[in-house]
Amino acid sequence: MPDFLIRSLRPDDTDAIVGLYEAASARDINIGPITAAQWTDFVQRPHNKGGQDFRVAVQDNQLIGLAESSLRDQDGRQVRFFKLVIDPSRRRQGVGTALLKELLALNARDSALSFQTLAASDWRDGLAFLERLGFLHIESEITMRCLSLSAQTPVLPDAVVVERIEAPWHLAAEVADLHNAAFALDVAFRSYSVGEMQQILAEEGQVLWVVRDHSRILGYCRMECEPGLIWLEQIAIDPGHQSRGLGMALAYGALQAAGIDHGRPAGLNVSSVNGKARSMYRKLGFAIRREVRRYSVSQLDLIGRMAIAR
Repeated sequence: MPDFLIRSLRPDDTDAIVGLYEAASARDINIGPITAAQWTDFVQRPHNKGGQDFRVAVQDNQLIGLAESSLRDQDGRQVRFFKLVIDPSRRRQGVGTALLKELLALNARDSALSFQTLAASDWRDGLAFLERLGFLHIESEITMRCLSLSAQTPVLPDAVVVERIEAPWHLAAEVADLHNAAFALDVAFRSYSVGEMQQILAEEGQVLWVVRDHSRILGYCRMECEPGLIWLEQIAIDPGHQSRGLGMALAYGALQAAGIDHGRPAGLNVSSVNGKARSMYRKLGFAIRREVRRYSVSQLDLIGRMAIAR
């Protein structure tokens, strides 16, 4: 019988969540600390739905574990993305397994449902935990940094221009459509509605650049700008206009205007299977910093593995 209980996330858990992240990141820097404001913004992101599918583990009124979770639809297939954060003093005591069982209980058995999560490539305990439960490594997210932008001379087709949009939320419909078309085949894809994209583009620090042909938007670059970091969140080009140099022109124009230097570098994540994008970023001056592996398992296989692991 465990000496802790699992319950739903509550708004008054914020300070305890910040403390949990601080303790976990002191043991594993890849987890990273989080502020109360960042946590609140994260929970309110459209796909997290206010944290309705988040679960916490509590012992003697102390929060010792967290499961972040959101369900996404990928062209008729359901994927539950999750992340476990466990107090270092309570690892290997069944807290992570108990939280994962709670996430499994959120959905009826479905052969089209799978679970996905990320784990740093050097986190041996975490990788062993996932592989023991049948998770398979399907791709990696490669984190890259740029301290100095390499000079480029992009050549655009006639009548095609790159420009910054001063009120990004006004283009939520166009950006959502481009996102959904450009990333539809990605293993981590989730569709965005116009309302969800509008909410994201209205957030503080969001910067949007587009490449357009007259009035038609062919692609966009979305960045999140902080005092010490320019985070290139997404570049998406209309599938019918790819391989024309639009992505390079868009990225270079946006990053050059941002003013990258050693005090304010640029960062991004790119899929290990997207060789063209990684090559483009290297040409711009980005270098690999770390690898985070993406793991996946079907719901039914996970249920079977957890039954054996009891």
